[in-house]
Amino acid sequence: MKVMVNIIAIIVLIGTIIGGKLYWNKQTSAGTSKLVETAVASNEMSSKTKNRSWEEYTKNLPKSVVAKLKEAEKSGKPMNLLIVGSQATSTDSTGWPAMLKETLKNTYGSLINVKVLEYKDTTTLDFVRNKEYEDIIKEKPDVLLFEPFLLNDNGIVGITNTLDNLNVIMSHLTNSNSNLVTILQPSQPIYNASNYPKEADALKDFAEEKGYEYLNHWSAWPDYRSDKILDYLIQKQHVPAKKGNKAWASYLKEYFTAS
Repeated sequence: MKVMVNIIAIIVLIGTIIGGKLYWNKQTSAGTSKLVETAVASNEMSSKTKNRSWEEYTKNLPKSVVAKLKEAEKSGKPMNLLIVGSQATSTDSTGWPAMLKETLKNTYGSLINVKVLEYKDTTTLDFVRNKEYEDIIKEKPDVLLFEPFLLNDNGIVGITNTLDNLNVIMSHLTNSNSNLVTILQPSQPIYNASNYPKEADALKDFAEEKGYEYLNHWSAWPDYRSDKILDYLIQKQHVPAKKGNKAWASYLKEYFTAS
């Protein structure tokens, strides 16, 4: 009888072990399946994020620029964006061009190549007389973001002559490259100016008449009649301060990336 009890106990034990093993295998298999599913979902999410189309960021851009980006993607050759302007368009690492360059790199990756040409204390008259527009031609840009020395011209050249000079500059550029896309923008606003805002309006009218994009980044700054704008300017308002560069860059970020 005792032998029989031991045999039964052994059979029960073996059955328990086998049953436990089967249950463990089932649970392990289910767990592994869930882990695989989670990993696949995670990879798919990562892939979607990584492969998010750059076109989603181009909502504010003109069709001509989007077309150049598409060509860059197709050819593998980046679109050349050349930023040109006065000391306000600084090549310094703290200037708005550097901030914009970083934004474009993070958004479009290798699709856009950015270069900056800064001309300190230069007027449009200097630019024409010295034939410095040839610097732009040599760079062979696809897109030109141009701050045409409006503040430097103020009170020296006169808006009529500024626009005449700008017309000369653009004639040379377009004769060299008929496919060039030009985007014009004013220099920074200054405190309590009287004629200067009218000159910015004249530049806007010029851009619209000639078919150029015009970016009024002043909308990202405090009202030029407010004392607050003084915190955005340094060196007798000749150069944007840290806040000014951030304001300028934030406007351009919205334009170039719709974010």
